[in-house]
Amino acid sequence: MRITALVSLVTIFGLILVASPPICAEGEEGGIAATGEFEILAGSYVSLAMDDLRAQDDRVQKADQYLTGLGFTPNREDTTDNFFGIEQTYSGQPEGVDSEQTYELYLQEYSNPDSEMTAALGRIALRDSSGAYTNTYTFILEAPKADVSSIQEYYVGGSTGKLEIVEAKSWWTCILGQLSEIGEECGASFNNCSQETTSLVGYIGCIAANCGSALSNASVCCNCGCERWCRWAYGCCRM
Repeated sequence: MRITALVSLVTIFGLILVASPPICAEGEEGGIAATGEFEILAGSYVSLAMDDLRAQDDRVQKADQYLTGLGFTPNREDTTDNFFGIEQTYSGQPEGVDSEQTYELYLQEYSNPDSEMTAALGRIALRDSSGAYTNTYTFILEAPKADVSSIQEYYVGGSTGKLEIVEAKSWWTCILGQLSEIGEECGASFNNCSQETTSLVGYIGCIAANCGSALSNASVCCNCGCERWCRWAYGCCRM
């Protein structure tokens, strides 16, 4: 199940998002106008997508194995504390050629009742419609249950057969760096939401409910990383 929002506000699972241009730098390059469309993904859809990735994708498998080794297991119940997903599509005419790019973010909560930590496995994919460009990022978030705002990020690095879990200051650090662009009310939710949940996915969902499209746009921009093939649509933010 997918729920589409185009230029209008929608409320799904307590999240309010609106399609809009990127907030990181400008949403245009050389006068190229980019138009966007959100899809807030149902938890059941994200659950199936993550199951499929765990079965087929070596980087997601590596992240899952890492968390399993720490005693964590993926939460399966279809709730807003366990699953969060966004799909966003932008279209425009860079260099006078029709182009479309799609961004996907999946998050699934992992739990360990014997640990004081909570964790989430995330997967980001950014691709163009021609199939010429694809960028994926598989990552792990960990935080104390007592303060889920104190997030430590890891990503799956290396090449096939030599994958490793690497401590990082990447996607989440980049989003935090956009707080001045996101706005005061949205920025305050990064601390306020940590008082309402012990779930990392629930925490990020709470922020999204307060920030609307700002969180999604920051995430898209950070994953583009200022590469020329995608920055015309998403802006320029460096992870």
